[in-house]
Amino acid sequence: MESETLTRIRSLGLGGAMPTELLAYAVSESDAEVDRWLPVARELMLANRKLRRLADISLDELMTRFDLPEPQARRLLAMFTLGRKVGVAGKGETEIEAITGPEDVADLLDDLRHESREHLVAIYLDSKGVILRIATIHIGTANASIVGVREIFREAVREGAVSVIVAHNHPSGDPEPSTEDIEVTGKIFEAGQLLDIELLDHIIIGEKKWVSLKTRRLF
Repeated sequence: MESETLTRIRSLGLGGAMPTELLAYAVSESDAEVDRWLPVARELMLANRKLRRLADISLDELMTRFDLPEPQARRLLAMFTLGRKVGVAGKGETEIEAITGPEDVADLLDDLRHESREHLVAIYLDSKGVILRIATIHIGTANASIVGVREIFREAVREGAVSVIVAHNHPSGDPEPSTEDIEVTGKIFEAGQLLDIELLDHIIIGEKKWVSLKTRRLF
């Protein structure tokens, strides 16, 4: 069965696909695996902030930090190096330095609106709002409960984050917060207070729009 990501790539063409989708496609050994590699591709892309920096990442970091098997890691390095040589990465560079508002989060995670399952993503920030890391915390089936409060802060402590923003998608396309969304956000906020790690916002991404729980004053 063809993955949803690959179906989208075939529909739009390689030129219309997002960088994260292209990375997931490049590292996959079969068409059916593309969706499985999308969270890794997203973290890899956003952790490096600039496309041209991907060519400088080491084989060891790809294998350890992003948990990539050696064959996939070597293929990615070859692709990054080729891109740098032909000047592709320099022309399509995307700056992702700091989060200034919910719009930045929605732009960074725009590809979530195409997912058929809920993805809970955490963005870890330093004291100046600069991104330290973006991690996919949980992937569930459509309409499944969002879990992962413990995992969110385990990674926050590991990264030395001062604050965190969480985001997830609604596969239904409607980003309106559910009662469960609000309750879970409250739990994340309370856990952050205990650890002195501030929850800055919780963004819910729908098909055509997004909602900030902070702006709605729901926590």
